Amino acid sequence: MANPLRFKAGEVLFRQGDPSGCVLWVRHGEIEVLREHGDASILIGHVRGGEWLGEMGVIESRPRSATARASMDGAAEVLGAQDFLDRVSRDAALARDLIQRLSVRLRTIEDKIAGDLLPEAVEPTSAAGSGVPSDDLIPGDTPITLIAQSDALRARIGGGPLPVTRLPFVVGRAPASGEAPPMRRPDLCLDDHEPFRLSRDHFMIARSQDRLLVTDLGSTLGTVVNGQAIGQNFMRDTALLRRGGNRVVAGGGGSPFDFAVSVG
Repeated sequence: MANPLRFKAGEVLFRQGDPSGCVLWVRHGEIEVLREHGDASILIGHVRGGEWLGEMGVIESRPRSATARASMDGAAEVLGAQDFLDRVSRDAALARDLIQRLSVRLRTIEDKIAGDLLPEAVEPTSAAGSGVPSDDLIPGDTPITLIAQSDALRARIGGGPLPVTRLPFVVGRAPASGEAPPMRRPDLCLDDHEPFRLSRDHFMIARSQDRLLVTDLGSTLGTVVNGQAIGQNFMRDTALLRRGGNRVVAGGGGSPFDFAVSVG
């Protein structure tokens, strides 16, 4: 049985490391998701009305991997673990989303073990009847470029457009001393320093049928694509790229790894 919860801006709903005993379905308002690093809190995204929060911790029986703090007044439904699982059994769309997300995670782990990453980031579907808007259908010969949006990133990759000449295209950082390299070397390997904002293999641009997607590869601080947060703390690990301009930020709010991604 869902219990109503009203929250005020600034209220902490749960903290990183707390037990994952419930799931929140946000009715309205906005909640910040923060990753705690020592005394610092890094904003990694927002959860808004109509979105779930905390579901993966319940499914995986692991502690909260981030802190949730209200950024504006709102309300949510609070479902205990069994109530949430019962809801999943009744809601085919929710069950499909969760199965697909777990499948993506499992595939990513298997591909890392095998030393490769598959180009399909989500379960493939045909364009016909898929419900994907035609504006999201992008032919394979469409040019893709990355442009740095911060001074720190321009110092690393230059100020001009960087063409993406093959897919999948992985962005990550160079391993620090004593760290193992990722199983697949990033196509764009960037220097970073502690506390790291960029993971060794952070996100991937890939094609699924006639769609272009960004997939977060289980990074520590997640990825934000056109304002949509994806990664292990959110309901999605993938987001569509659209024709024209896109913005991809890896590593939380204020991260220097801020890219404009131009499609077409």
